[in-house]
Amino acid sequence: MKTRSISMHRSTAKPAANLPFGVQGVGHYRLGPAFKSNVFITNFIQIFWCVSGRGTIILNGSERVLRKNQAAIYFPRMEHRYFSTDSEWEFYWWTLDGDLAEIWISAFGLNAGIYNTGPAPANLFRHLFKTVGNPAPEGECHGITVTFQLLERMWLGILRGGRKPVGEVQVAVENIHAGWNNPKLSVKSLAYALKIHRSSLSRRFRESLGISPSEYITRLRIQHAMALLHGSRKTIAEIAESCGWIDQHYFARLLKKRFGISPSCARSSTGQSS
Repeated sequence: MKTRSISMHRSTAKPAANLPFGVQGVGHYRLGPAFKSNVFITNFIQIFWCVSGRGTIILNGSERVLRKNQAAIYFPRMEHRYFSTDSEWEFYWWTLDGDLAEIWISAFGLNAGIYNTGPAPANLFRHLFKTVGNPAPEGECHGITVTFQLLERMWLGILRGGRKPVGEVQVAVENIHAGWNNPKLSVKSLAYALKIHRSSLSRRFRESLGISPSEYITRLRIQHAMALLHGSRKTIAEIAESCGWIDQHYFARLLKKRFGISPSCARSSTGQSS
């Protein structure tokens, strides 16, 4: 396989002054065996997201293998060097610069290193190519938007260990969304329907989504309840019941614990009466 690479770079040396950071460039590389990059010190953040094969990334002087469904991050002032080994290697990359670029990346809990992220989102990278290729100011703004989507996808992948919900977990999620407002819905009922032990379901669910199934159910119910408090004339008792809580007082205690306010206060903040 011959080395094939496409890239797009911003047409200005620096991001616009009114933006927190900028997308300096984006690329899609398919490298044959024995490829070696140039060696230089970066003055930007660069993120590689491996599509297939594997290659070696030099991070802080150490050789690290970057594999399919993993991403590697270089921070500014790091030696930049990577090479393919005995296999073909395909990956996307993009670079970020600007005074606040490091702060925003760190805000996602990301540092220099390699992470299990799951599959590279080709559709988002195609979109990023278009935004970087747009020399108008709107192109830079859209590039930031796509970057946040990519970072969100990375963060979720890291949270799940690079895995998507599959098998029993995916079915459990589907069952929760189909019956979240049923008061009888519980981890026990989900496990019974799937014919697995509740502790096994809870463990697999948390490993896949980073949250327990009971907390997932609770958060989903709260989201719907808050929407009804803000946008309907239903009584608090009716809202509690329609969101899966038989006891409206339990609903009130839950909101107080999580938000520090009562259902009436949550509603009054929108100008509605209870």
